[in-house]
Amino acid sequence: MPNGPLIPGLREYDAPRRRRARGFWLGLVGVVAVLAALVVVGGLVAGIGPLRALGTSEAPLTPVAWRATDQPNVIQVSVGLPDSGLCTGDEVVVRALEHPDIVEISAARTSPRGSEECAGIGIAGDSTWIDLVLDQPMGARMAIRQDDRVPLTADQAATP
Repeated sequence: MPNGPLIPGLREYDAPRRRRARGFWLGLVGVVAVLAALVVVGGLVAGIGPLRALGTSEAPLTPVAWRATDQPNVIQVSVGLPDSGLCTGDEVVVRALEHPDIVEISAARTSPRGSEECAGIGIAGDSTWIDLVLDQPMGARMAIRQDDRVPLTADQAATP
């Protein structure tokens, strides 16, 4: 049996493979686990980061009317405020499902978890106008409320 290299001219394969220490891999897994835990906790508790939806709660609101804007793909939707009003950290979100002849509109109030108890801003019965960007121009389509399929009134007098 020869004492030379396994393949003549390729000495790099003769040395035993160098492996990383077991502690290196355990440390790497530990760092990844800690970062994942921070992202999840940040989303749940503080409502920040890529998992911020975990730290928010949604309450449905009622769309009341819609009006056209000077942009064909943008309409404004009037949303009735809740009886308690809005908190300072709240956000009103309007969503649409578009069909060839109708646009189904829904609205919700998103607020950080744990902020359900606050002094509301606004008066009960008020409404606010929220911009809604559509994929296609509104045209002659009818806007309906997604929850109960009631048609929304088109507010022609208040066009901006």
